[in-house]
Amino acid sequence: MSDDSRTDEAAHAAAAEVADAVLTNGLSPGRGAGLGAGQGSRLPSGVAAGLDLKVDVEEAEGTVTRVFLAVLQHQEPTRSLLIAQGMKAPLVDHSLDVLGSRGLVRLHPGGAIEVVPPDISLPALALDYERRARETRSAAHELAQVYFQARSASRTPDVGTVRILNSLDEIAAVTAEAVAAGTERIRTFRSLSPRTRALFASPLHSHEEPSRGVGGNVLDYTTVYDTDVLEIDGALEILEARERGGERFRFTSAVPFSAVIVDEAVAIVDVSAFDPSGFGSAVIRARSMVLALIALSDHLWDLGSPLTTGGVTTERRDQLILSLLAAGAPDATIARQAGVSQRTVERRVRALMDQLGAGTRFQAGVQAARRGMV
Repeated sequence: MSDDSRTDEAAHAAAAEVADAVLTNGLSPGRGAGLGAGQGSRLPSGVAAGLDLKVDVEEAEGTVTRVFLAVLQHQEPTRSLLIAQGMKAPLVDHSLDVLGSRGLVRLHPGGAIEVVPPDISLPALALDYERRARETRSAAHELAQVYFQARSASRTPDVGTVRILNSLDEIAAVTAEAVAAGTERIRTFRSLSPRTRALFASPLHSHEEPSRGVGGNVLDYTTVYDTDVLEIDGALEILEARERGGERFRFTSAVPFSAVIVDEAVAIVDVSAFDPSGFGSAVIRARSMVLALIALSDHLWDLGSPLTTGGVTTERRDQLILSLLAAGAPDATIARQAGVSQRTVERRVRALMDQLGAGTRFQAGVQAARRGMV
């Protein structure tokens, strides 16, 4: 055999492999739908009736590929020519129907077949596959909600759209599971709840560990804390450790409850501020509720103020006082965190207000933020 012959055979084999991959790529549009159901299965009843044969899906798909390659290689292909090559007439008709529905050929009266140039037809077919892939991906969430809703009414426990939690330990466990399944981001807001106290009671070194999701990927972590959290003993030291672990945080007042939101997939709502046992807290997977909690978290972040941490120099202490002022903390909390008396805080707050030309404590915090002092 000559080198040219071997080259031609290799080219035909490669073309056959490509054609087979393209033509068996999932469900075809139009009347060709139904192929790709799996090896050894039968064609759907409507297709089988159209063929008037009980044939395996694999045989039908193989014939589609053979027909396509055959019409590519003939200048004036016809139905009769394909049947003359030994292919069954019903399978030829079915194959031509599939190829026509995919825009690869045009069928004319008398059995004549017009082949659309592959450099035109295949890119168009690829675009159609991509469109249907996007539609499939976009439908995944909605179909998952149907799945979860159907099971949430059953007596069998499952991961429905909303699952009620019964204890602080359960809140901790499901939060760890959700974080471990994360891919990009964690949003958190925390009130001074029993769960928050339990979290701050963890060993200091545990706060320094980055939050890792799938594959050990470090997740972006932001938290808005209620200023009351600063009442916890050693709060600043713990916050500094969490900052070393990659957490970015701000403070604001009157955060009503706590939540941990992982990506846009799941939220764990902690209502232990209302029931110390943690009962009534929930794991939420309903997308609309998760997005609503994300919007609330982002709003709290916009309202929050950063907290200046570090040493206890006069400059640092003033920055801390301003940070806590901007976050809405009372003098008693500021005094405790700054390590000075409440009377000293009152004097420093008045001096800082005069320095910034602020008429109120809140205005002092705003002016300090605008000037980059916090």
